[in-house]
Amino acid sequence: LHESAWCAYKSGQLRPALRLVQQCLSRDSDDGRAWELCGLIHYASANYRLAVACLERASVCLPLRAPGRVCLGHAYAKTGRLELARDLLRLFIDDGSMTVSLLLQIAAALRSLNRPDLAVLACRRAIRRDDQVAQAHYDLALSTGLCGYPPGVVEALARKAIDLAADVVQFRVGLVGFLVRKNQRQQAHSLVADLSSTQLASLGCERCLSRLSDLYRDAGDWCRVVICQQRRLELASRSVDADCCGGTNLMTS
Repeated sequence: LHESAWCAYKSGQLRPALRLVQQCLSRDSDDGRAWELCGLIHYASANYRLAVACLERASVCLPLRAPGRVCLGHAYAKTGRLELARDLLRLFIDDGSMTVSLLLQIAAALRSLNRPDLAVLACRRAIRRDDQVAQAHYDLALSTGLCGYPPGVVEALARKAIDLAADVVQFRVGLVGFLVRKNQRQQAHSLVADLSSTQLASLGCERCLSRLSDLYRDAGDWCRVVICQQRRLELASRSVDADCCGGTNLMTS
């Protein structure tokens, strides 16, 4: 049951996963791993208070594994226990059991908790683990931008992410916004001049699409202007406006 529940959770089948976990708990109410997975499932379902309750119950039975600990830190933040979340997530930065993916989740949480300085540490630890992970370099650019690092540092980090993952359009779009704010429109346009219609249609941020539309209009690229405008209309009709350039501007001022 544990294995089946975990596989269902990992594949995004949250309701079947929860049913399987509940079967485990009906057999043994002190099954710590079942409580831990139950907490992860509730968090993924945005039931943050239930996630906290389950993860805390699990921690009474056994030590939480790394994903459970990070999830608990996130859940504390989601339920308004901000200081506790910051203190807990800070401890995880130097925890050797944290994977690169978990370190980046920690960094994202710390940025949302207004501690980009700690997010910088988490991103740097992730890069020391694996310096070929493009997302780690981009997230470090986000964090250093929020901390007020020199623009040249922020830009270099973002460009490193693009070098490592040229096909990830969100990295380019994020850097475009940064360069536009610095009034470097020609350099910004060069980053996105060759984006395909499929790549443009994958964007989910109206502000980013508006910015790209202006760049393409200045360059006389009317085909891409139309694609951006069509995508904006599609998002407006669906009331969708995800931030496709990383959730945070590369630079706050």
